[in-house]
This record gives sequence, C-alpha cells and structure tokens, in this order.
Amino acid sequence: MSENKKLERDIESTAASKLLVICVDRDDDVGKKAGITTPVVGRDSCINAAQRLALEDPEDADSNSIFYAVKTYEDLVSKGYNVEVIVVAGVDKRGVQADEKIVSEIKSVLEKFSANGAVIVSDGEDDEMVITV
Repeated sequence: MSENKKLERDIESTAASKLLVICVDRDDDVGKKAGITTPVVGRDSCINAAQRLALEDPEDADSNSIFYAVKTYEDLVSKGYNVEVIVVAGVDKRGVQADEKIVSEIKSVLEKFSANGAVIVSDGEDDEMVITV
C-alpha cells in the first residue's frame, strides 16, 4: 500500500477536522546550518527554510523532510482538510532538552491554530522519538 493511501485511510478513520503537519528536526540542523529560528509556520515559510538548508548542506536529510511535509500539507489541502504545516526543532545535543523545546514550539503554534490531529514527518528514527512526547 502506498504511503499516501495509508495516510488517507488513517486520517479518514479519525474525527480530526484541523490537522497540523509537523516536521521534526530534533538536532536543530535548520537552526545551526541555515540560521532559521523555529517554529517555522506556513507553506511558503517551510519551503524557504528547506531551500536555505539545502543550499547550506545539500546532503542534510532534514531539507527533504521539510519538502515532504509541504507535499503532505498540499495533498491534505487538495482533499479539503483544514491544515497547517510547521517545522519544529530541538537542540544540538538532542535528549530531553530537545524534546522540551519541540513540545514548547508545538504548543505555541497550537495557541494560534487549534489542531485536533497531527501528521508527523521526520528524517528518521531519532526524530520519531518525539512522537510519544
């Protein structure tokens, strides 16, 4: 089953009406390498962040994750969902401090966009550790 079909099935099985697509950069490459302050909110701002990071370090997988989050956002918008896309980042050394910063950034976005569902996008296992938080 394709990734998009699974995403559609998962979303349709929930009662979520406002979705937040969250791209997680737990070690803050977007901040360290591209000088971008997170959270980054909105399609155009996320594309800009991904481009800046890709120019600074073309091999960093986080830029692809951001682009994938934007693609996910666009797919959901085209299906009629009320969606916002964001990039959140932790800190260089990861761990609890990174997780706390990510939670704080998500909470600050939720004050403005009260989502009741989320789609997490990351570049790997380390970023996905945040899901439980």
